[in-house]
Amino acid sequence: MMYTNLGPKKKESGIGTTKQTPLVALTPKINPHFRNISRAPYEIGFLLKGINDSVSSYAPITDDEALQAEAIAKHAENELDVISRGLEAIGEMVSIAACSLNTTLEGGTVSAIGEIIRHLTVECQLMRDIGDLMTDAVAEHKKRRAQ
Repeated sequence: MMYTNLGPKKKESGIGTTKQTPLVALTPKINPHFRNISRAPYEIGFLLKGINDSVSSYAPITDDEALQAEAIAKHAENELDVISRGLEAIGEMVSIAACSLNTTLEGGTVSAIGEIIRHLTVECQLMRDIGDLMTDAVAEHKKRRAQ
């Protein structure tokens, strides 16, 4: 599911069709920390630099820290979607090239594809772990506020 500042986009039936659904936010306003959606890794880095190191599901956090954590989690999920689509496309391209009698891939090309896949796999692990950590922190913040 790809997030925008308006809410998550959910796939409907048919290729490339998405439906915008409302986002359940901590506050009625749009999250000011969730911006530059196409530059998720860059935004995550600066959000992590600015957020308190103690933000987790184990300690109380402020409303603003919850918004930052929510933005980090959404950026992480978006990045995972982009990486997954890209890896699928690379796999399709390599499969087509391998089956084509008229096409050959240079050794350096195959090596570069292997390097980027390894790099993106590690980035996926980081995005998943950071996203889960921030999602848990926001969920606990909401529980504390409800008490």
